Amino acid sequence: MVKSKNSVRFFLFANSFSGNKIATILRQKYKGKKLVKVIKKLSNVLDFEYKQARDLVLFNIEPDSPYKRLPSSIKIYLEIESELSKLSGEKLDQYSTAAEDYQKQLLYPAIERACGNLMKDIDCDIEFQKLLEEKFRIATHVYYKVAYKYRLPTIRVVPFFNTTD
Repeated sequence: MVKSKNSVRFFLFANSFSGNKIATILRQKYKGKKLVKVIKKLSNVLDFEYKQARDLVLFNIEPDSPYKRLPSSIKIYLEIESELSKLSGEKLDQYSTAAEDYQKQLLYPAIERACGNLMKDIDCDIEFQKLLEEKFRIATHVYYKVAYKYRLPTIRVVPFFNTTD
């Protein structure tokens, strides 16, 4: 299996909270030829192949993993993105602020939950807290390192897709 940087980038984008949210927004906002034009623009801006972007947005087809066994940094990134999706899916109460403000507050709880998911069973609360703080720092660094290395959009970009036309 060939692992080009672009295939890894698109795999990460398609399995990220931002990628899923952007695809959903585009499907809801545009129809027909306008949607096809917007997908072309998206593929140009994010430097993806048009066919990949079209399959993701129109048909909700996610690519297969380019790895047989995921590297640990990509596992951490995908775990954080999974937690972002779960957290954003939880309902906002009627007294919360706007969804954009709420989304800015999702990343750190998602990283904390991902770290907790990746840790083994620890009985001592003090030891768990110390290990969680250490893993949190590492996971935060890894998340931004992977996002930077593969030039991936983060959760902060998503609100701009709601307002553009």
